[in-house]
Amino acid sequence: MIAAASSELIAQRVLQQRVDTKFVFRERALDVLLDALDGDYAVVLASDQQQARYENVYFDTDDYLCLREHHRGRRTRYKVRIRHHVDREQSFLEVKEKRNTDATFKHRMPIPFRTERLDDEALRFIEMHASVPAEQLRASLRIHFRRMTLVGIETHERITLDTGLWFSGGETESTLSDGVIAEVKQVRFKARSPIMRALRGIGALQLSVSKYCTAAQLLLPSFPLKRYRPRLRLLRTQFNG
Repeated sequence: MIAAASSELIAQRVLQQRVDTKFVFRERALDVLLDALDGDYAVVLASDQQQARYENVYFDTDDYLCLREHHRGRRTRYKVRIRHHVDREQSFLEVKEKRNTDATFKHRMPIPFRTERLDDEALRFIEMHASVPAEQLRASLRIHFRRMTLVGIETHERITLDTGLWFSGGETESTLSDGVIAEVKQVRFKARSPIMRALRGIGALQLSVSKYCTAAQLLLPSFPLKRYRPRLRLLRTQFNG
């Protein structure tokens, strides 16, 4: 069984600036993966539990500027969201920035738990870190999931394993069952780290998948996301086929 990570190790593996690699696989392979990682990684506990509940609320303009730029693969591009750490009763306003180097930078500001209104301080924070019209942003999509977080004991890595994906927007809901989205966060891409070898060992599919675009494709069928449709088909096959 994977040991719990110490607070010192967690602090050393924050990785706000990193390269991300994503994989998808069936949830029934999760125990096999975790057995393979024992000794190389430690789990970040949330209220003494190995899995934590998260809720993301994404903000966008009425014409979905952020979503359109994300779908086109524009560099530099931004996501603006509020993330609720349900078990810890903490919330953060976050701006994720994807640059030309393919590196991801995350800026975050603590806010009162369950707050979802962008006040003047929040708008100033967004304007400081993103070239988007902050005053035009509105809550657009909501994603619920459970997350297990692992940190490398010797390797400078942070891994998230997301299950129980549930999406909502307006009056519409959707879900993807029986699946795991794994994200490996590294300072520099390393194809032969223990997690990469273990993911290949269970037959995980490397796929540049976005929970944000998945939610949009499921909840906004009229929105032009043609480039993302093949990935959604792969997700459905991998998770539900």
